[in-house]
Amino acid sequence: MARATNAIVQTNGNGLQQNQKFSDFITGKAAQSLIAKAVPDAASKARFVGSIVSAVSTSQALRECDPASVLAAGLRGEGEGLILGIGYYIVPYKPNAVFIRSYKGYIQLALAGGDVADMDCIEVREGEYKGRNKRTKRPEFDFSVYETDEEAEKHPIIGYYAYCEKKDGYFRGEYMSLGAVMEHAEKYASKNFNKKKYLKLISGEMPKEEADRLMESSAYYKSPDAMFKKTVLRKLLNSGYVTLAASTRLTAAMDEDDESDAIAEALGSFDVVNVDPETGELKSESVQSAPEPAVADAPGAEAKPEGLKKRGRKPVEKAVDVEYEDAPNAPADAEEVINGFFN
Repeated sequence: MARATNAIVQTNGNGLQQNQKFSDFITGKAAQSLIAKAVPDAASKARFVGSIVSAVSTSQALRECDPASVLAAGLRGEGEGLILGIGYYIVPYKPNAVFIRSYKGYIQLALAGGDVADMDCIEVREGEYKGRNKRTKRPEFDFSVYETDEEAEKHPIIGYYAYCEKKDGYFRGEYMSLGAVMEHAEKYASKNFNKKKYLKLISGEMPKEEADRLMESSAYYKSPDAMFKKTVLRKLLNSGYVTLAASTRLTAAMDEDDESDAIAEALGSFDVVNVDPETGELKSESVQSAPEPAVADAPGAEAKPEGLKKRGRKPVEKAVDVEYEDAPNAPADAEEVINGFFN
Protein backbone atom coordinates (compact mmCIF):
# COMPACT_ATOMS: atom_id res chain seq x y z
CA MET A 1 0.00 0.00 0.00
CA ALA A 2 1.29 3.45 -0.86
CA ARG A 3 2.69 5.32 2.09
CA ALA A 4 0.98 8.45 3.31
CA THR A 5 2.93 11.66 3.49
CA ASN A 6 2.58 14.18 6.30
CA ALA A 7 0.07 11.89 8.03
CA ILE A 8 0.05 9.52 10.96
CA VAL A 9 -0.95 6.07 9.75
CA GLN A 10 -2.82 3.68 12.02
CA THR A 11 -3.79 0.18 10.92
CA ASN A 12 -6.79 -1.56 12.43
CA GLY A 13 -7.46 -5.28 12.61
CA ASN A 14 -8.93 -5.40 9.11
CA GLY A 15 -5.85 -3.97 7.49
CA LEU A 16 -7.39 -0.61 6.58
CA GLN A 17 -5.34 2.47 7.26
CA GLN A 18 -6.75 5.59 8.87
CA ASN A 19 -5.54 9.19 9.16
CA GLN A 20 -3.80 9.00 5.79
CA LYS A 21 -4.19 10.88 2.53
CA PHE A 22 -7.29 9.83 0.66
CA SER A 23 -5.38 9.34 -2.58
CA ASP A 24 -3.16 6.80 -0.83
CA PHE A 25 -6.09 5.11 0.85
CA ILE A 26 -8.35 4.73 -2.20
CA THR A 27 -5.57 3.15 -4.28
CA GLY A 28 -4.60 0.75 -1.50
CA LYS A 29 -5.24 -2.97 -1.65
CA ALA A 30 -7.78 -3.05 1.19
CA ALA A 31 -9.93 -0.21 -0.20
CA GLN A 32 -9.77 -1.58 -3.73
CA SER A 33 -10.89 -4.99 -2.44
CA LEU A 34 -13.94 -3.45 -0.73
CA ILE A 35 -14.86 -1.47 -3.83
CA ALA A 36 -14.51 -4.57 -6.03
CA LYS A 37 -16.97 -6.45 -3.80
CA ALA A 38 -19.54 -3.65 -3.90
CA VAL A 39 -19.04 -2.57 -7.53
CA PRO A 40 -17.84 -5.59 -9.53
CA ASP A 41 -18.53 -4.05 -12.95
CA ALA A 42 -15.38 -2.35 -14.29
CA ALA A 43 -17.16 0.63 -15.82
CA SER A 44 -19.27 1.24 -12.72
CA LYS A 45 -16.19 0.91 -10.53
CA ALA A 46 -14.33 3.53 -12.57
CA ARG A 47 -17.32 5.87 -12.35
CA PHE A 48 -17.66 5.39 -8.60
CA VAL A 49 -13.96 5.88 -7.86
CA GLY A 50 -13.81 8.91 -10.14
CA SER A 51 -16.80 10.58 -8.49
CA ILE A 52 -15.63 10.00 -4.93
CA VAL A 53 -12.06 11.12 -5.69
CA SER A 54 -13.43 14.25 -7.35
CA ALA A 55 -15.62 15.00 -4.31
CA VAL A 56 -12.68 14.70 -1.93
CA SER A 57 -10.25 16.64 -4.12
CA THR A 58 -12.56 19.66 -4.16
CA SER A 59 -13.24 19.68 -0.41
CA GLN A 60 -10.56 20.46 2.16
CA ALA A 61 -12.98 19.42 4.92
CA LEU A 62 -13.43 15.96 3.38
CA ARG A 63 -9.67 15.56 2.99
CA GLU A 64 -9.37 16.06 6.74
CA CYS A 65 -11.87 13.28 7.49
CA ASP A 66 -11.07 9.62 8.09
CA PRO A 67 -10.77 8.23 4.52
CA ALA A 68 -12.46 4.98 5.54
CA SER A 69 -15.58 6.94 6.54
CA VAL A 70 -15.59 8.70 3.15
CA LEU A 71 -15.51 5.34 1.40
CA ALA A 72 -18.20 3.96 3.73
CA ALA A 73 -20.52 6.84 2.86
CA GLY A 74 -19.89 6.37 -0.84
CA LEU A 75 -20.50 2.62 -0.68
CA ARG A 76 -23.79 3.23 1.09
CA GLY A 77 -24.98 5.53 -1.68
CA GLU A 78 -23.75 3.09 -4.31
CA GLY A 79 -25.59 0.28 -2.56
CA GLU A 80 -28.85 2.23 -2.82
CA GLY A 81 -28.25 2.92 -6.49
CA LEU A 82 -28.02 6.68 -5.94
CA ILE A 83 -25.89 9.22 -7.77
CA LEU A 84 -23.26 11.11 -5.76
CA GLY A 85 -23.99 14.82 -5.84
CA ILE A 86 -27.65 14.35 -6.72
CA GLY A 87 -29.20 11.48 -4.78
CA TYR A 88 -26.80 11.70 -1.86
CA TYR A 89 -23.85 13.67 -0.52
CA ILE A 90 -20.74 12.83 1.45
CA VAL A 91 -20.57 15.49 4.12
CA PRO A 92 -17.69 16.15 6.54
CA TYR A 93 -18.55 15.71 10.20
CA LYS A 94 -15.08 15.47 11.69
CA PRO A 95 -13.40 13.19 12.28
CA ASN A 96 -15.71 11.19 9.97
CA ALA A 97 -17.61 11.85 6.78
CA VAL A 98 -21.29 10.91 6.70
CA PHE A 99 -23.83 9.82 4.11
CA ILE A 100 -26.72 12.25 3.63
CA ARG A 101 -29.62 11.39 1.35
CA SER A 102 -31.14 14.30 -0.56
CA TYR A 103 -34.79 14.75 -1.41
CA LYS A 104 -33.85 13.76 -4.95
CA GLY A 105 -32.54 10.54 -3.46
CA TYR A 106 -36.05 9.74 -2.24
CA ILE A 107 -37.36 10.37 -5.74
CA GLN A 108 -34.70 8.15 -7.30
CA LEU A 109 -35.55 5.32 -4.90
CA ALA A 110 -39.26 5.69 -5.64
CA LEU A 111 -38.71 5.59 -9.41
CA ALA A 112 -36.43 2.58 -9.05
CA GLY A 113 -39.24 0.67 -7.29
CA GLY A 114 -41.02 0.20 -10.60
CA ASP A 115 -44.58 1.33 -9.80
CA VAL A 116 -44.00 5.12 -9.91
CA ALA A 117 -44.21 6.96 -13.22
CA ASP A 118 -43.31 10.42 -11.90
CA MET A 119 -42.50 12.08 -8.59
CA ASP A 120 -41.16 15.52 -7.73
CA CYS A 121 -41.39 18.42 -5.33
CA ILE A 122 -41.64 21.85 -6.87
CA GLU A 123 -41.92 25.42 -5.71
CA VAL A 124 -45.26 27.21 -6.00
CA ARG A 125 -44.97 30.80 -7.16
CA GLU A 126 -47.25 33.73 -6.52
CA GLY A 127 -50.24 33.49 -8.85
CA GLU A 128 -50.11 29.69 -9.24
CA TYR A 129 -52.04 28.78 -6.08
CA LYS A 130 -55.78 28.98 -6.77
CA GLY A 131 -57.20 28.18 -3.36
CA ARG A 132 -58.96 25.09 -2.09
CA ASN A 133 -61.58 22.95 -3.78
CA LYS A 134 -65.00 23.70 -2.23
CA ARG A 135 -65.91 20.02 -2.00
CA THR A 136 -62.64 18.28 -1.06
CA LYS A 137 -60.69 21.20 0.50
CA ARG A 138 -57.67 20.09 -1.49
CA PRO A 139 -55.39 22.82 -2.85
CA GLU A 140 -55.69 23.68 -6.52
CA PHE A 141 -53.02 25.15 -8.79
CA ASP A 142 -52.52 26.43 -12.30
CA PHE A 143 -48.90 26.01 -13.36
CA SER A 144 -49.66 27.32 -16.84
CA VAL A 145 -49.89 30.89 -15.55
CA TYR A 146 -46.30 31.54 -16.57
CA GLU A 147 -45.04 30.31 -19.94
CA THR A 148 -41.42 29.76 -18.87
CA ASP A 149 -39.40 29.09 -15.73
CA GLU A 150 -37.63 32.41 -16.27
CA GLU A 151 -40.94 34.25 -16.12
CA ALA A 152 -42.09 32.27 -13.07
CA GLU A 153 -38.87 32.97 -11.16
CA LYS A 154 -39.64 36.68 -11.22
CA HIS A 155 -42.40 35.96 -8.69
CA PRO A 156 -41.87 34.98 -5.03
CA ILE A 157 -42.19 31.42 -3.74
CA ILE A 158 -45.30 31.01 -1.59
CA GLY A 159 -45.18 27.25 -0.97
CA TYR A 160 -44.04 23.80 -2.08
CA TYR A 161 -45.97 21.06 -3.83
CA ALA A 162 -44.91 17.39 -3.84
CA TYR A 163 -46.69 14.93 -6.10
CA CYS A 164 -46.57 11.27 -7.06
CA GLU A 165 -48.05 9.65 -10.15
CA LYS A 166 -48.10 5.87 -10.27
CA LYS A 167 -48.07 3.78 -13.42
CA ASP A 168 -51.64 2.66 -12.78
CA GLY A 169 -52.75 6.29 -13.14
CA TYR A 170 -53.15 7.13 -9.43
CA PHE A 171 -52.08 10.71 -8.67
CA ARG A 172 -51.59 12.34 -5.28
CA GLY A 173 -50.19 15.67 -4.20
CA GLU A 174 -49.17 17.35 -0.94
CA TYR A 175 -48.94 21.11 -0.48
CA MET A 176 -47.47 23.21 2.30
CA SER A 177 -47.38 26.98 2.28
CA LEU A 178 -44.01 28.59 2.84
CA GLY A 179 -45.20 29.77 6.23
CA ALA A 180 -46.24 26.24 7.21
CA VAL A 181 -42.91 24.77 6.13
CA MET A 182 -40.98 27.37 8.09
CA GLU A 183 -43.09 26.75 11.17
CA HIS A 184 -42.44 23.03 10.84
CA ALA A 185 -38.69 23.67 10.61
CA GLU A 186 -38.77 25.94 13.64
CA LYS A 187 -40.90 23.63 15.77
CA TYR A 188 -39.74 20.14 14.80
CA ALA A 189 -36.71 20.02 12.54
CA SER A 190 -34.05 22.49 13.60
CA LYS A 191 -33.27 23.86 17.02
CA ASN A 192 -31.37 26.75 15.41
CA PHE A 193 -33.93 27.79 12.82
CA ASN A 194 -35.99 30.89 13.53
CA LYS A 195 -38.67 32.05 11.10
CA LYS A 196 -38.27 35.75 11.87
CA LYS A 197 -34.50 35.60 11.45
CA TYR A 198 -34.87 33.71 8.18
CA LEU A 199 -37.21 36.33 6.72
CA LYS A 200 -34.81 39.04 7.81
CA LEU A 201 -31.91 37.13 6.23
CA ILE A 202 -33.47 36.65 2.78
CA SER A 203 -34.79 40.21 2.69
CA GLY A 204 -31.22 41.51 3.00
CA GLU A 205 -31.97 43.43 6.19
CA MET A 206 -29.44 41.53 8.29
CA PRO A 207 -25.82 42.80 8.68
CA LYS A 208 -23.31 40.64 6.79
CA GLU A 209 -21.43 39.37 9.84
CA GLU A 210 -24.66 38.34 11.55
CA ALA A 211 -25.90 36.75 8.31
CA ASP A 212 -22.67 34.76 7.95
CA ARG A 213 -22.97 33.41 11.49
CA LEU A 214 -26.61 32.52 10.91
CA MET A 215 -25.81 30.69 7.68
CA GLU A 216 -23.38 28.45 9.56
CA SER A 217 -25.88 27.56 12.29
CA SER A 218 -28.37 25.47 10.31
CA ALA A 219 -28.85 23.83 6.91
CA TYR A 220 -32.26 25.52 6.83
CA TYR A 221 -30.47 28.84 6.42
CA LYS A 222 -27.80 27.51 4.06
CA SER A 223 -29.99 25.28 1.87
CA PRO A 224 -33.59 26.32 2.53
CA ASP A 225 -35.06 25.30 -0.81
CA ALA A 226 -33.72 21.74 -0.58
CA MET A 227 -34.67 21.35 3.07
CA PHE A 228 -38.19 22.68 2.53
CA LYS A 229 -38.74 20.39 -0.46
CA LYS A 230 -37.59 17.37 1.51
CA THR A 231 -40.02 18.23 4.31
CA VAL A 232 -43.01 18.33 1.94
CA LEU A 233 -41.93 15.22 0.04
CA ARG A 234 -41.57 13.29 3.28
CA LYS A 235 -45.04 14.44 4.32
CA LEU A 236 -46.44 13.04 1.08
CA LEU A 237 -44.64 9.71 1.48
CA ASN A 238 -45.74 9.44 5.12
CA SER A 239 -49.36 10.37 4.40
CA GLY A 240 -50.49 6.79 3.83
CA TYR A 241 -52.20 7.78 0.58
CA VAL A 242 -49.23 6.79 -1.59
CA THR A 243 -48.46 3.09 -1.13
CA LEU A 244 -45.18 2.08 -2.73
CA ALA A 245 -45.00 -1.59 -1.85
CA ALA A 246 -42.40 -2.34 -4.50
CA SER A 247 -40.04 0.38 -3.29
CA THR A 248 -38.38 -1.59 -0.50
CA ARG A 249 -35.30 0.61 -0.51
CA LEU A 250 -37.43 3.72 -0.18
CA THR A 251 -39.33 2.15 2.72
CA ALA A 252 -36.06 1.38 4.50
CA ALA A 253 -34.82 4.92 3.85
CA MET A 254 -37.99 6.43 5.30
CA ASP A 255 -37.73 4.22 8.37
CA GLU A 256 -34.14 5.19 9.17
CA ASP A 257 -34.24 8.89 8.32
CA ASP A 258 -35.56 11.51 10.70
CA GLU A 259 -36.03 15.26 10.89
CA SER A 260 -33.50 15.78 13.67
CA ASP A 261 -31.12 17.97 11.62
CA ALA A 262 -28.44 16.85 14.07
CA ILE A 263 -25.61 16.60 11.56
CA ALA A 264 -26.85 19.32 9.25
CA GLU A 265 -26.70 21.66 12.23
CA ALA A 266 -23.02 20.85 12.66
CA LEU A 267 -21.95 21.38 9.04
CA GLY A 268 -19.02 23.66 8.41
CA SER A 269 -18.64 26.06 5.49
CA PHE A 270 -20.44 24.59 2.49
CA ASP A 271 -22.02 25.93 -0.66
CA VAL A 272 -25.38 27.65 -0.45
CA VAL A 273 -28.23 26.46 -2.66
CA ASN A 274 -29.90 29.76 -3.50
CA VAL A 275 -26.97 31.76 -4.82
CA ASP A 276 -26.70 34.07 -7.77
CA PRO A 277 -24.45 32.31 -10.33
CA GLU A 278 -22.83 35.60 -11.35
CA THR A 279 -22.29 37.36 -8.03
CA GLY A 280 -22.20 34.38 -5.69
CA GLU A 281 -24.56 36.21 -3.33
CA LEU A 282 -27.65 34.76 -1.66
CA LYS A 283 -30.73 35.46 -3.73
CA SER A 284 -33.18 37.76 -1.97
CA GLU A 285 -36.81 36.73 -2.33
CA SER A 286 -39.91 38.41 -0.95
CA VAL A 287 -42.02 36.00 1.07
CA GLN A 288 -45.76 35.57 1.02
CA SER A 289 -47.56 32.64 2.60
CA ALA A 290 -50.65 31.10 1.05
CA PRO A 291 -53.36 29.70 3.32
CA GLU A 292 -52.54 26.27 4.68
CA PRO A 293 -55.00 23.81 3.08
CA ALA A 294 -56.69 21.10 5.10
CA VAL A 295 -56.02 17.46 4.24
CA ALA A 296 -58.91 15.55 2.68
CA ASP A 297 -60.54 13.03 4.98
CA ALA A 298 -60.69 10.16 2.51
CA PRO A 299 -58.01 8.74 0.20
CA GLY A 300 -58.39 8.77 -3.55
CA ALA A 301 -56.87 9.96 -6.76
CA GLU A 302 -56.94 13.65 -7.55
CA ALA A 303 -56.63 15.65 -10.73
CA LYS A 304 -53.24 16.93 -11.81
CA PRO A 305 -52.81 20.69 -11.50
CA GLU A 306 -53.18 22.42 -14.84
CA GLY A 307 -49.91 23.03 -16.61
CA LEU A 308 -47.85 20.80 -14.29
CA LYS A 309 -45.54 19.75 -17.13
CA LYS A 310 -45.72 22.95 -19.14
CA ARG A 311 -42.84 24.82 -17.56
CA GLY A 312 -40.27 22.16 -18.40
CA ARG A 313 -39.35 20.93 -14.92
CA LYS A 314 -35.93 19.31 -14.88
CA PRO A 315 -35.98 15.55 -14.31
CA VAL A 316 -34.32 14.43 -11.12
CA GLU A 317 -31.60 12.54 -12.97
CA LYS A 318 -30.25 15.79 -14.42
CA ALA A 319 -30.69 18.12 -11.48
CA VAL A 320 -27.45 19.74 -10.38
CA ASP A 321 -28.25 22.05 -7.48
CA VAL A 322 -26.41 21.33 -4.26
CA GLU A 323 -28.03 20.66 -0.95
CA TYR A 324 -27.03 19.32 2.43
CA GLU A 325 -29.72 17.69 4.47
CA ASP A 326 -30.46 15.95 7.73
CA ALA A 327 -28.82 12.61 8.49
CA PRO A 328 -28.57 9.99 11.22
CA ASN A 329 -25.83 10.28 13.81
CA ALA A 330 -22.30 9.97 12.51
CA PRO A 331 -20.79 6.49 12.93
CA ALA A 332 -18.35 6.13 15.78
CA ASP A 333 -16.29 3.68 13.73
CA ALA A 334 -16.24 3.94 9.95
CA GLU A 335 -14.93 0.38 9.70
CA GLU A 336 -18.10 -0.82 11.38
CA VAL A 337 -20.14 0.86 8.66
CA ILE A 338 -18.07 -0.65 5.85
CA ASN A 339 -18.24 -4.14 7.33
CA GLY A 340 -21.96 -3.74 7.91
CA PHE A 341 -22.43 -2.87 4.22
CA PHE A 342 -21.33 -6.37 3.26
CA ASN A 343 -23.12 -8.13 6.12
